[in-house]
This record gives sequence, C-alpha cells and structure tokens, in this order.
Amino acid sequence: MARWEEVAQKLREDIKQGIYRPGTKIPKEDELEEMFGCSRTTIRRAVAALTAEGLVIPVRRGGTTVREQPERAALPLDTYAYRDEIGYYFSQTVQDLRALRPPTITEGPCPPDVAPMLGLQPGDPVVIRDRVMGDPATGRVVQLATSYLPADLAAGTVLAAADTGPGGIYDRMELDLGWGALDWQGIITTRPATAEEKELLGLAPGGPVLCVSRATIATAGSAQGRVVEVNVTRRDGSRVAVRYAIERRDA
Repeated sequence: MARWEEVAQKLREDIKQGIYRPGTKIPKEDELEEMFGCSRTTIRRAVAALTAEGLVIPVRRGGTTVREQPERAALPLDTYAYRDEIGYYFSQTVQDLRALRPPTITEGPCPPDVAPMLGLQPGDPVVIRDRVMGDPATGRVVQLATSYLPADLAAGTVLAAADTGPGGIYDRMELDLGWGALDWQGIITTRPATAEEKELLGLAPGGPVLCVSRATIATAGSAQGRVVEVNVTRRDGSRVAVRYAIERRDA
C-alpha cells in the first residue's frame, strides 16, 4: 500500500468511527503532515481520494469538511410497464415527474456502453433525445433521461421531432410506424457522474449516478426483432436505493 493510501485509509476509518463527524472539518494539511510524518503532496493525494469517494468536501480557503450523508429514498424494483393519460411510464415512483425544459434532440455517435444494447458499433450514428425531469411544483431536477435511437430508423422521422405528439415516441412506434406492441428489457448499473450530470443533479464531488437502462424492442413491421431505442435514466446514486421483495421458495 502506497503512503497516500495508508493516510487515506486511516482518515477513512476515523470518519467511519465518528472521530470526524459529518459537518466538521478534518485537520488542516500542515497538521496532517505532522500527524503522519509525510509530505503535503501525499496528504493532498489522500484527501483527493476521499473526495472522489464522496466522504469529504474541500471548501475553498475553508479546509476540508466531512460530508453529510443524505438519507436514501427507497426505489421499489418495478418490472411493469404502466399507462396513464400521458403515455407509458415504467415505475410508479416516477409517474408524477415532468420535463422541466423542452427536450434536446441531436444526432451523434453511439456511446460505447449503449452500442451493444442497440446492436450497433460504438460511434455508429444515433438520434439522441435528452430530457431533464423533475418536480413541476418545485422545479427540482430528479432524473435525467436520454433516449438513443438508431439513425437508420429514426433520423428524419417523427421520432426525431421535438414534439412527437400524444403518447410520445412509444405511441408513434406502435400506432404510426407499425412496430407492434413494444417489449422492454431493463438493467441497473452505476458509474461516476459526468460534469453535466453533476451540475444538473447537484451532485457532491465523487457522487455516483444510478443508471436504469431500458431497451425497447419492436415486435412487428420493418423493425421486427430490433432494439429500436435504449433509454438511460440517471439519478443521484447517493440519495436512492433500489428496494425489492424476497420471497421464500419451497425447498
């Protein structure tokens, strides 16, 4: 273990044991140098590691504060597709969320993590629909949603329009394009947040995002059997936890 890792490990343990409590400051750099008998470079690297983990927050000219750990909201693991007067939604916990600004529609390269789900190669052209979702009463951003659609299916069609009409892109796929009753498959992952996600979601340094990716599959028409869209929603991973029931099986 490198020296900076040893320093980070000791500070991490002290934070977990409550020696440095949330909202309080850890010792200053010169004090840590003396405590651990090492260079300032080593101290700064250790503190940077704890910042990336979301344990501390450097305050400009104000030292380093132990981060308050927010209470996590439980998100039930919901595997149903629902429908209301607006269109399809995929969890009862998000039914009341609304777009806080008009969607952004662009064409660009398919990201490497999305390409396998779409059956594309990284960099292949896709239509990208970005939405910022939140509480319409308070304006607080809760979720970011991005749809990736193969350009050969979506470019130049209603699927690339800013306003896709009642029911959104799924109604257009089912009712107008003749792609049948759509099927969906989902996966849940986490990853570090991008700079834009940090800003929009108000994430603390080192905060992860919880990603729920949903593949939309056509069951009829010219696109039968193809994944015609991948939707990736992101939330503040430090504020939510996925909850699910465990059933007893007869042995």
